[in-house]
Amino acid sequence: MVSLRQLAALSLLGSTGVFSLPVFTDELSLQFPGPPGTKPIPGDNPCAICDTYEPQLLTINSLTITPNPPEAGSNLTIEATGFLKEDITDGAYVAVEVRYGYVKLVNQEFDLCEQIENVDMSCPITKGPRTIKKVVELPKEIPPGKYTVKAQAFTDEDEYITCLTASVTFAIPPPKLSSITESVKGWVSNVKRAFVAYL
Repeated sequence: MVSLRQLAALSLLGSTGVFSLPVFTDELSLQFPGPPGTKPIPGDNPCAICDTYEPQLLTINSLTITPNPPEAGSNLTIEATGFLKEDITDGAYVAVEVRYGYVKLVNQEFDLCEQIENVDMSCPITKGPRTIKKVVELPKEIPPGKYTVKAQAFTDEDEYITCLTASVTFAIPPPKLSSITESVKGWVSNVKRAFVAYL
């Protein structure tokens, strides 16, 4: 099971060779955040670039997540391309905020070089074109509700690497047809018994 801390920390890993947003759900509703300073990332994905008015070292050219929306209990494939203007070295960090509705679940900083090991990378991350393809195993269960993630990455000298955000709604999975059938059979049986008893 992926913890909320891992969800938050990984929200910047993979999508560009540096970051990705693994999203876990059965029925998923995705929306691009609408505040000023955000813009969608090209491709089939739930992410947007935030703080676009700030100079950033990472340009994300494309991000594709398959399947989109993701399906609980299946594998999620993340493919991305981008361009990094400077090397990323030890001391880089990511500030992550995760909200569940209006409740703030996570508001922490993580060591970026430690977290990128989760996508089979290590520091230093050299400048230049970046391409990544990563498969993430999704858990079967996730608490239903709306989650909003914002992740801001900085170098050890506080240069802005990138800012990613996404809004995800985890829905309650529909009941299985077999359980509905059993419930109907039980209800019909009870009605029959009640009717016979009444007669």
